Amino acid sequence: MKGLPVNLFKTFIFSTILAIAANSIYYAYIQRNLTQDYQHAVPLITGGTFFLTIILTIMASPMLFLANINFWNIIWVRLLLYFSGTIVFIGTVIFMPLSIANKLFDLITGAIFILVHFFFYARTVKKAR
Repeated sequence: MKGLPVNLFKTFIFSTILAIAANSIYYAYIQRNLTQDYQHAVPLITGGTFFLTIILTIMASPMLFLANINFWNIIWVRLLLYFSGTIVFIGTVIFMPLSIANKLFDLITGAIFILVHFFFYARTVKKAR
């Protein structure tokens, strides 16, 4: 499984871009009736999303152990190593005492990350057959 680090990097890049776009849309929707300056929010949204995606990428890094073919062949171990970090992140966000706005920001970022991560997982499994 030589392509796992590349898949993790692609997941980081694509999920960062998509999450910044989604969080910007979410912010614009929440602030639609207020006369707030959107110019000041963009760097905060971009920085926050970037750092959350770094955290998610680090939490997804156990997938790199799947380069060992013995781990790859056991399906439940493969799923555990590939998705457990992101699922733990989403569960932590749900149970942390955060404001609703912060929870939604984190959940949007986590959901986009896991969807992009799943896309590359499906492609990798399809190639491995």
